[in-house]
Amino acid sequence: MYDVGSTLTAVDDNVALFLALGALALLCNWYYFYECARLARRDRCAPMALWATTAFIGHDGSYLLNFDDWFSKYDHWFPQLFWVGLIVTFSFELVFFAQTVLFGRAEIAPGLTQPQWVAYCFGALATGITFWAVVRSYLDDSLYLMTFLVTFGMCAPATIAFMVRRGSRRGVGTGLLVSYLGIGVFYIALTTFVIGGAFAEPLWLLGCAVCVALAVFMLVLYRSLPEWEAADEGATTGALAGAGVP
Repeated sequence: MYDVGSTLTAVDDNVALFLALGALALLCNWYYFYECARLARRDRCAPMALWATTAFIGHDGSYLLNFDDWFSKYDHWFPQLFWVGLIVTFSFELVFFAQTVLFGRAEIAPGLTQPQWVAYCFGALATGITFWAVVRSYLDDSLYLMTFLVTFGMCAPATIAFMVRRGSRRGVGTGLLVSYLGIGVFYIALTTFVIGGAFAEPLWLLGCAVCVALAVFMLVLYRSLPEWEAADEGATTGALAGAGVP
């Protein structure tokens, strides 16, 4: 899809702008994940769809495991800094998985017992990691630049489905959605205007446009939804208590 050497050269030729846009995108990502975890804990619900969480764990986990690529094979400061940044996102993703195990059964699979739900979640995790490994082995995306946009875009449908099903603002907030939009704006600017090349082609720009449109749609949808009533918490708490969740 892109040449690694010319991509890293473009990064080195625009260090200040690359660092500024990259830092803003990553800070938005960290804040978005923080809000996902905080609101899931506050409202005692899954932070996002299980399929998305497992794919993210596979994606970021594989980047971290490929330590030798970043510090020996390419030996460039950009993937090395990205490696450090993904330690934070990967940690949040493990929290998302734990929250889904704790809070998700009553909402997603009430017909299962808690032990069955736990087994299902770990089976989904194994499946997500396996399929990500298969996809990764056939992708021409050495620096994970394309898959970062794809995983970013996956967050929207993983959240929209819950927003529609819940019919309220449970598990989401303004800060979460604005920071999500910020990830897209800054990362798209970084890839399109700083790196360029394959990242300025029509198909990439179309993917970027879809991601931004999804982010804006979530903000519009959020504004149309009512606040989650505390009265709804009783049924949720009861179901969680019955499953042995404190």
